Amino acid sequence: MITERMRLLRLLPRGGRGLTAALVVLQLVRATLPAALAVAVGRLTTTLFAQQEGQIVAIAAVAGLFLTDQIAWLLIAPVRNLLVRRIDGDLRARMRTLATGLPGLDTLESTAFQDRISRAVDAGMGVARDRSAGNAAAGQLELVVRMLSAVAAAVVVATFSVPLAAGLLVAALALRAIMRRQWMRIIDKLDADTAGQRYEYYIATQAVMGAAKDVRLYGLSDWFGGRFRAAATRTYGPVWRELLGVLHGQWWIAAALGAAAAATMGIPAAAVLDGRLEPGRLITCVLAGLGVLAISAMGMEAYDIEYGLRGIAAADELSGAHGSAYGKRTASGGGPPTVTLDGVVFSYPGSARPVLDGLSVTLRPGEIVAVVGENGAGKTTLVKLIAGLYRPDSGRITVDGADPHRQRPAITVLFQDFVHYPASLRDNVTAAVPDHPVDDEAVREALRKAGADGLPADLDTLLWREGDGGTDLSGGQWQRVALARALYAVAAGRRLLVLDEPTANLDVRAEAAFHEQVIAQVRDTTTLLISHRLSTVRAADRILLLHDGRVAEDGTHDELLALGGRYARFFRTQAEAFR
Repeated sequence: MITERMRLLRLLPRGGRGLTAALVVLQLVRATLPAALAVAVGRLTTTLFAQQEGQIVAIAAVAGLFLTDQIAWLLIAPVRNLLVRRIDGDLRARMRTLATGLPGLDTLESTAFQDRISRAVDAGMGVARDRSAGNAAAGQLELVVRMLSAVAAAVVVATFSVPLAAGLLVAALALRAIMRRQWMRIIDKLDADTAGQRYEYYIATQAVMGAAKDVRLYGLSDWFGGRFRAAATRTYGPVWRELLGVLHGQWWIAAALGAAAAATMGIPAAAVLDGRLEPGRLITCVLAGLGVLAISAMGMEAYDIEYGLRGIAAADELSGAHGSAYGKRTASGGGPPTVTLDGVVFSYPGSARPVLDGLSVTLRPGEIVAVVGENGAGKTTLVKLIAGLYRPDSGRITVDGADPHRQRPAITVLFQDFVHYPASLRDNVTAAVPDHPVDDEAVREALRKAGADGLPADLDTLLWREGDGGTDLSGGQWQRVALARALYAVAAGRRLLVLDEPTANLDVRAEAAFHEQVIAQVRDTTTLLISHRLSTVRAADRILLLHDGRVAEDGTHDELLALGGRYARFFRTQAEAFR
């Protein structure tokens, strides 16, 4: 436990040594003020009652201490906030590097990883919740300072009575320890359902942004509100019940604190009545005694520390489990690669049936290969495996002899749900090869090849309707920008091109024209074309039909029609709809 607390203090310099030094000084100033004020107020009382000289000095001392306390309090907040943000930013940067360095999506999508990363970078939400490494480190410093302040106040009380000082300090620390154990049970409840917290956040963001049109068209505000309340009740109901239970058991602690406060005031008061203590020192003892008892209060720093320690523990677990991830190692460009799949078996987590079951096929350099099959046949899964986003359960995948899960191939993929980046037109085209030097002429050439008409002439135009001076594009224009992104990547050396149903929403003629345009623009590239419309893949060098997780048919369009198998039946069924 001590080791963990010391580690929190060692995190402080990550926020900047100057800020750390400033916060330490300010906290130490506030730590000495309760004891100093007790002595100063006692001295002022004595001079006023006895009509002694030095009243002005005593008044100035008390006023100066109060003013110092207020100045320190005003300065601590901004210094602490900036320090906390810097420490949190450092941790978030390390977790972001770790997450982006994972070789695939399998780990990233796992519940265990998401729970840990949620704890590690939790921005703070819920009941008394403010979990972060920065808050934990600042909270630990604050707790140390509060302890020093209590000890200093106890020393002042000890000038009157050592037993009273020791008794107050021991009682305050014991009560704090008991309350801490009780209140920290709430954290266990908060940590029990991180998936529920993510779902609650998802519902809230969908209602405001993701489904904004549906909310207004169909009057779904009450629908979303009901589900948000239900999610919040499921997630935080146990927390509130635990909170009420803790509060119910606090009566005897309140009674013990009341007795300690009575002793703080009663024992010195009795000494004054007996003539053993001056009235001025009575004020000093009472104020100092209350300063000792103040450590028994559970300040927010206790929650900050406990939440933060668990977040740091989650970050340590992630670093230990995935710290050796290879990062973004991508194969260098070259000629069109050979892609080989040998006995590949793959199932998604929680699924009893494999998507791919013993799939074996070779894509030869420079070949245009189409992949077709029923919905759920594994076409998109095949792309993700070739790209190294998932690791097969068994079997082997190589791209020019290298494992794509360890060394990502020089690949570019045009998905059906391609991303609309809230960035400039230039960045939207060059995003597929961020490590490649930006060439505006190459960007314009890619847009020209993609047939991107009607786009802003200025490549710096922000393609984001919410941005100042930005603009949005039509669906067709976005599609052309996505195509230009793929063509730009091919020109930059990404010689493995995948078109994964990017035009599923177009009619047959438009989709066929789109694919023909792409194929006409790429040369010396191994191309994988996925489509659910067989009329658009006739020009491919080879057509693979997936069924039951394997390649059921392999050949040209004419060969597969002559074979009279599944491909022929699918093609004739689709063609019949357009006669």
